[in-house]
Amino acid sequence: MGMVANGAGRGWMTRSLYLAVLISAAVVLTGMGSAVEANVPSAPRIGYRAPDFTVKTLEGTEVTLGEQVGTPVFINFFATWCQFCRIEMPHIQALYEEVGDQVSFMILDVRESLETVKSYFDAAGWTVPVYLDSLGIAGAKYSVRGLPTSFFIDSEGIIRDMVIGAMTEARLRQGIQAILPAGSEE
Repeated sequence: MGMVANGAGRGWMTRSLYLAVLISAAVVLTGMGSAVEANVPSAPRIGYRAPDFTVKTLEGTEVTLGEQVGTPVFINFFATWCQFCRIEMPHIQALYEEVGDQVSFMILDVRESLETVKSYFDAAGWTVPVYLDSLGIAGAKYSVRGLPTSFFIDSEGIIRDMVIGAMTEARLRQGIQAILPAGSEE
């Protein structure tokens, strides 16, 4: 009788060991899948596809980055309270007036009200397109940790340059030049 009990116990142990091996294999294979996907950055980087997002115009129309494919895009994460954003905005406005027909400008105001943003842009007389990222979802997709943060995206949707912090006019022009088609004059 002792033999039968031990045999039954070994059967249970064998099944438990088999289950443990299966679970371990699943964990290893899942980890390998993550390693393969490691080539896709968790935060946007130069040379990788820009994450898509949806924001609203000041008039309430939804716009996605994906709708801009085929045109170079300049994205600038901004807030009205940000002193460094205020420093670079005149350069952005000037460049928008120069190349706004060749580059889609998207100034994304992060987590401020429509009234605050509209009155700020109206008072300054800026005409560069501004969009509301009211919940900060686009900012999160771009891992924005400080303002201003800018991305220069080519017509294929690939990030070609990015800047954290305020830009000089020369640095802004350099980024725009990086996304203009070859032979385009700034």
